[in-house]
Amino acid sequence: MTARLDIPAHLRPPWRHLPGLAALGQRRLGPPALHPLTRPAALGLWLFALAVMHAGARLLGHKSAMLSVTGPRTCRPRRAACAAVFLLGTAAAVAWLWLPLQAADYAVAHHHLPPLVAYGAALTAVLALICEVGNMLLHGRAVFPASITVRRLRATGGTWWEAGTFAAQDNDPVSAGRLLHTALALADTHHIGLVAVPNSPATQRAYIRRGFRPGPVHPGVLVRTPQP
Repeated sequence: MTARLDIPAHLRPPWRHLPGLAALGQRRLGPPALHPLTRPAALGLWLFALAVMHAGARLLGHKSAMLSVTGPRTCRPRRAACAAVFLLGTAAAVAWLWLPLQAADYAVAHHHLPPLVAYGAALTAVLALICEVGNMLLHGRAVFPASITVRRLRATGGTWWEAGTFAAQDNDPVSAGRLLHTALALADTHHIGLVAVPNSPATQRAYIRRGFRPGPVHPGVLVRTPQP
C-alpha cells in the first residue's frame, strides 16, 4: 500500500535550485553524457525529471543535497501540477527537436548559409537529445530491482517507498547527512519502510549506518523497516 503524504515545504528545495541540482545529479548519478556536445541535452533531461518530481512533492532537498521518493500518493492539486510540468517539459523537448530545423531553413533561405552547414548543425542538436534520451533509458534499467523489491514488500503488508536520486556535493557531507536523517525521521513518523539502491560505496555505507540492510530480492537493493 501507499500513504498519502505531502512532503513538508521546508524539506522541498526552491524551484530556483533545480538547475544546480540537475547539474549535480547528471555529474554524480549519471549517466555520463555521450559527448561534450550532448551534455546540454543530458542536463535538460535531468532538469525535466527533477521538475516533475518537485511538482509532485517527491523531491527533498537541503542546500546542496537532494533525495527523491517514489510511492507516496499525492493530493489532486499536486497531481495536476505534476501533469502540467510534464506537459510543459514535453513541449520544450518537441521545441528542441523542431526549432533547429526551422532555424536551418531560415538561415539557408535568407542568409545563404550552405545547406550542409545549416542542416548539419540542426541535426546535431536534434540527435543530441535523441541520443541522450536513449542513454538515460538504457541506464535506467538499474531501477528495476528496486521496483520489484517494493512490489514484493507491499504484498507482505505495510507501506513502502522507494528512495532514489540521492546526491550531494563532495565538499558538503553535512547537508547530505542532515537531509538523510530528516527524511528517515519523516518515514519513521509515518511508519514507512524504504527501499534504496546505493549509487556508490560511500552511499551504501551511509545507508547501512542508518539501518538499511540487503533486501530479499537483489543483493544490491537495501531495505529499511520503520524504526520505533
